Amino acid sequence: MAKKILIVDDDEEDRELMGSFLKKDGYEVVMAGNGAVALDLLGVNEVDVILLDIKMPTLSGYDFSRLLKWRSNKKIKIIYVSIVPRKEVDMGNVDGFIQKPFSSGVLLKTVKEVINKR
Repeated sequence: MAKKILIVDDDEEDRELMGSFLKKDGYEVVMAGNGAVALDLLGVNEVDVILLDIKMPTLSGYDFSRLLKWRSNKKIKIIYVSIVPRKEVDMGNVDGFIQKPFSSGVLLKTVKEVINKR
């Protein structure tokens, strides 16, 4: 069964790009334009990994990850995908990081590593 990835990014072009890379590699993809919509989607979708932008309106990636940890008794793996440099990112609630702009190789490698992490 294909792993399901939730992409949460307010930039439609970035969402579509990540989605196309992941679909070509055999993943099932669900997308949300902000954290509030993503929380609603999680109510009806079981996902393996969330690709999460940090800087978004409505609910930032930081707020989303904290809220998800508080609301869910299940550990969902999260990868930040952001223009914010990694050294400035609070990695406390997440499993990985992808710097924008990124290549398909970096995206797929990071997703596979996080999925296989125990």
